[in-house]
Amino acid sequence: MDNYQSNQSYCWARGRSRGLMGPVVLVTLGVLFLLSEFHVASFHRTWPILLIMIGLVKVLGGSLGNRGQVDVIAPPPPPPPGTPASTPQNPQSQVENV
Repeated sequence: MDNYQSNQSYCWARGRSRGLMGPVVLVTLGVLFLLSEFHVASFHRTWPILLIMIGLVKVLGGSLGNRGQVDVIAPPPPPPPGTPASTPQNPQSQVENV
């Protein structure tokens, strides 16, 4: 993996979605307990909403996939000393499609 270079915006977005899990769980728990305290809905009937919220955060985090990763093509090593360097006729022919 010497030729791997990560895209900083990709890492930031993925880390941001992982960082949302804690706040989403806390806010969801708070709302569910608040609903229970006001006798709107009891917690034992609404706790599956917590699982739904966790699933949504996981799906949104997983939907980022591998977008944004960039493979860098390393230049060829220099020729050993004393060897004549050959120049290609068409430098564009060495570019690989990724």
